[in-house]
Amino acid sequence: MDILATIGTVAYGVLLVILGLNALIIVHELGHFIVARLCGVRCEKFYIWFDFWGLRIFRFKWGNTEYGLGLFPLGGYLKMLGQEDNPGAIQAEIERAKLQAEQSESPGKAYSPHPSPLPVGEGTLSSVFAPDSFLSKSIPQRLAIIVAGVVMNILFAVVCGAGAYMIGVQEMVPAIGDVMPGSPAWKAGLQTGDRITAIDGKPARAYADVLKKMIEGEKTVKLSIDRQGESMTIDVSSMKRPGDLFPRIGILPLPSLELIAGTVGTRWEPYYSAETLKTLKKLSETNPLVLEKVNGQAVNRFAEYQDAQLNKIGQPITCTFGGVDVEIPAIPMREIPVRFKMGPIAAVLTGSDAEKQGIVPGDTILSVDGDADFDPLKLPQILLRKVNANQETVELVIKKASGTEQTLTLELKPNRFLSDVSSPALGTREALGSAALGLAWSVEPIIAAVGEINATELQTQDAPKIGDKLVGVTFSNCERLLDKKSFSITSEKGLYIHSIGSKVDVPYIFTYLLQNAQPQKNKQGVEKVLSVKLHLESPDGTAKTVVVKPISESTDWFQLDRGFDLKVELMPFKAAGIGEALHKGMEKTIDYSLLVYKSVNSLINGSVSPRALNGPVGIVGMLYTIALSGRAEFLMLLCLLGANLAVINLLPIPPLDGGLVVFLAYEGIFGRPPNELVQVILSYLGLFLIILLMVWTLALDLSCIPLF
Repeated sequence: MDILATIGTVAYGVLLVILGLNALIIVHELGHFIVARLCGVRCEKFYIWFDFWGLRIFRFKWGNTEYGLGLFPLGGYLKMLGQEDNPGAIQAEIERAKLQAEQSESPGKAYSPHPSPLPVGEGTLSSVFAPDSFLSKSIPQRLAIIVAGVVMNILFAVVCGAGAYMIGVQEMVPAIGDVMPGSPAWKAGLQTGDRITAIDGKPARAYADVLKKMIEGEKTVKLSIDRQGESMTIDVSSMKRPGDLFPRIGILPLPSLELIAGTVGTRWEPYYSAETLKTLKKLSETNPLVLEKVNGQAVNRFAEYQDAQLNKIGQPITCTFGGVDVEIPAIPMREIPVRFKMGPIAAVLTGSDAEKQGIVPGDTILSVDGDADFDPLKLPQILLRKVNANQETVELVIKKASGTEQTLTLELKPNRFLSDVSSPALGTREALGSAALGLAWSVEPIIAAVGEINATELQTQDAPKIGDKLVGVTFSNCERLLDKKSFSITSEKGLYIHSIGSKVDVPYIFTYLLQNAQPQKNKQGVEKVLSVKLHLESPDGTAKTVVVKPISESTDWFQLDRGFDLKVELMPFKAAGIGEALHKGMEKTIDYSLLVYKSVNSLINGSVSPRALNGPVGIVGMLYTIALSGRAEFLMLLCLLGANLAVINLLPIPPLDGGLVVFLAYEGIFGRPPNELVQVILSYLGLFLIILLMVWTLALDLSCIPLF
């Protein structure tokens, strides 16, 4: 039964993808067809799907038009007399339309295939081309025929958007869930739980509005924030690091208090008691698992939950779901017996005590409350424990960029929100930070200390030594992470998935990838031993490789999410009637259309990477995933694609509709059509650009080109 259900689900998804893609193209061609017939143009063929090499399912003729269903389910096409999209056949089609005119002329009437000059006027065109050909029609008529396809795509997008709002749309709330340490958002002081009420003075309807600003290539955004009833406006600059697809400000959407799939991740189950897992599973069978209390304290927002559970970092807590209390363990981090060198300060929080006391990026922390042997990867939690102990200040020894040392006593604000940023959506984790201290710092790939390593774990005779430089990391016996081209090695050129330029991203590898790594299983289903291969370079340039086993039971370093995978907080919207649905559908279509133009501009000026493009495989995959997510989500994606198709078709590139509009504009201005040879050459150039774009996006889809 499970197999049949899976087959049914897959078949349903595939059917929706086929219907969706074909609808996008068919409505476009239907627009051309309807207006062409109204203008008296002979439509010789109108096909749903393609009949390559004459292969078709059926055909019939009605009037002078052949209708049919081709064998290849790739959309459809319209063939008008005198109109040809294939550059190689443009001249031949023009001659055919002229020949049709010659054959229809009355005996004795002279026929001139190349009148010179060509006067403006419908009558003159009729004397050159067949009266029912596309080329014989007036400029306004031909323009209407060409633009009709785009208009139909816009109407299709509006209808799909309206349908989505009639069913009910859910969008991410415009609020902040996490902030990347050292990012512009972090430096500006944005915090977990902040509600974004406006962006550049315009009301923020959803979290996606922030993403749209980034895709548009905005360098600075003005965010109006509601922080627990207090209103403020914060200017945030964007950043675009090497490997980023588009600019970012460094935030993630706000999580809700509901667990995904009603339980904890498989990776974290071994840390939970069998009783807790059984209780969670039983509760999830009847209702969604929603957090209600932490240690008896009611929590209504993610920020309240985060504050309550971080107050007990490293300790078990009691969470209440559906009125039932369950014990949630503290989950230790995996670590390796190597400590890396503290890097320089990457950013200073605006308005913090650290900024007031003159700490600047480039300075380096040498000691914290007298401890010079602290681990920079663990420093966020070292500071968190000081906050939990109500410690109000911390003493730092700072090495200035000039080489001098300072001892400073800094205020430690009671801010427990740690920037975990464990989502690859934000790219690398180049810096770690503490909002309580107001500093973010980097971690250098240089070994500062070595713990006890079993000799049997060494792949070479040499052990890692202080001063060795980490130039690469490989996980052995590990399931792939992130995707099919996921983490296998990182080098000085950067992590394969997340390129960061010139240094190995130690925080991302050891605070995210290592924590989520799943050991492979052998044929008997037994887990293999997960190991970490360190590729090192000694100060004298000697290369060596050391294999170490991760320590899974850290006593002073813990997972911040306790294995919970929380859903993003969504806000539902359902139109009250067809009028409101159409209005919202039109709004969404306009937004999507403008976004395409702005995205094209961002691609041209370089603020958005061409690697951000989706090809045919990516679009089909996205359609399939969304199709199984729900009808409203699927219709909204069709709205987006419909608007995209309309705008792209209007780009001034022959043989797209926009290119034909340019040719008509030339004819209207100069009173004669462009030279046939010029049309053919420009059409070939346009076709070459389109094919080049398709090859590029297809290579991205097939991972022939690294995405990051």
